[in-house]
Amino acid sequence: MHVVLTVLTVLAMALALVGCGQRASSAGLSGGSLAMLDGKSVPVEDVEAAIAQAMDRGGVPGLSCAIINDGQIVYRRAFGYKDKDAGTENDEETIFAAASFSKTAFAYLVVLLAEEGIIDLDRPLHEYLSKPLPAYPAYADLEGDDRYKQITARIVLSHSTGFPNWRFLTPDGKLSIMFPPGTRHGYSGEGIALLQMVVQEVTGEDLEALAQERVFRPLGMDRSSYVWQEAFEDNFARPHDTFGRSKRLEKRNEPDAAGSMVTTAGDYAKLLVAILNAEGKRKASVDEILKPQIEIDSRQMFGPGVLERTDQYRDIGLAWGLGWGRFDSEHGRAFFHTGHDLGWQNYTVTYADVGIGVVLMSNSDNFEGVAPQIVEAAIGDRHSPFEWIGYPPFDPSIVDRTPPPEPVAIDLDPAILSTYVGTYEIKPEQQFRVKLEDSQLFIQGQDGGWEALHAESETRFFVPDSDYRFVFVVDEAGEVTGMSIEIQGLALPPAKKVD
Repeated sequence: MHVVLTVLTVLAMALALVGCGQRASSAGLSGGSLAMLDGKSVPVEDVEAAIAQAMDRGGVPGLSCAIINDGQIVYRRAFGYKDKDAGTENDEETIFAAASFSKTAFAYLVVLLAEEGIIDLDRPLHEYLSKPLPAYPAYADLEGDDRYKQITARIVLSHSTGFPNWRFLTPDGKLSIMFPPGTRHGYSGEGIALLQMVVQEVTGEDLEALAQERVFRPLGMDRSSYVWQEAFEDNFARPHDTFGRSKRLEKRNEPDAAGSMVTTAGDYAKLLVAILNAEGKRKASVDEILKPQIEIDSRQMFGPGVLERTDQYRDIGLAWGLGWGRFDSEHGRAFFHTGHDLGWQNYTVTYADVGIGVVLMSNSDNFEGVAPQIVEAAIGDRHSPFEWIGYPPFDPSIVDRTPPPEPVAIDLDPAILSTYVGTYEIKPEQQFRVKLEDSQLFIQGQDGGWEALHAESETRFFVPDSDYRFVFVVDEAGEVTGMSIEIQGLALPPAKKVD
């Protein structure tokens, strides 16, 4: 829904799955087989059956898949449903949310800009700005901490800014520098957002225009964009929750380098092919992308494990390059990335030295539990660092696909609803307006779209077909002072009522 988008600028069945979707032409395949990392070839039918079985076990309704052999795309296939509730099937042109795959396309764009001399990867970002960084409302929290002056594009793309992933996940909801920039890895969407702001100010163009001009159109990524396009309306997947329920798609109209891109697995694989086959000056840029920029010594990529140091991944050379995670294996260098949003879970890994890779994009909250099995079925990968990434091992004994009851709307006196009318602010650039029309409460985010709010109780409201809840805060005197927003039970920083 539009309001939620603002907060996050701010994731007989086996037979049915095998039959769902159309397989692309097998041109380029040797004898209808796919090459595995161990040098063996596996019939396409066996790969498809294994993928479909894993999807069935994990409760994954839909998947977009592309496989690279010898540095070229040799296989594209869409499995399952783009909308399970409606029974509509995916095909190779069905649009999926890229989630954090967005960051890798942005990293490639930044490296191209560096190649052109438009931006220097090692020049402090604040030097590109027309005023001190804390003078921008989104970065006022950094006032008094001059360590922001050390942050460069290289530091951002290697995720070593010291910023949290997202400020709304921190106890105080504020942006801070948690460790000296450039000294260790700490995955951060906040860093990507900062670099996007700088790139747009330096070039005078927005991200979508830059990406279309320098990445998407040159690579033939015709079904890719950082903003929603009318051309996608006839063929897009919907996200599905852990119970397999279809949810509505967020059609984002503001480009966000950290997560707004939409694409297909086949389109995205063209970016991987460009990286694998770069030549000349571009080859030097790609080598920099894949070179370890910062060693990873955290126990996990996200959560409490980020703060725990370990050397258990040193043997595989786990590190972050420019926009990509990377590791070493018996098959040579590999680079990988994840994508995670509500109802969307993605994974991609490519072994650069043998030219074998896979792109997997799911419209499901359940994909990560069976991702290792699907990656192994697709290319024979047994080396991806899923433990560090934090993918939960699939446990069929605890799978419960019985959904909880849907919220039931109740009627409230318009006099009560009228007390919630006003403007609510998380920070100056994140405001929400609430209005009352014909005894119906509506909420508006920054993009201008209005959504109807339905009451579960006197203070708790929901938007149909979503996992978001809006809870109005009322003090002891009965005055409405704010609003809290919950996403699948996770509470964002409260929004203060300002009028």
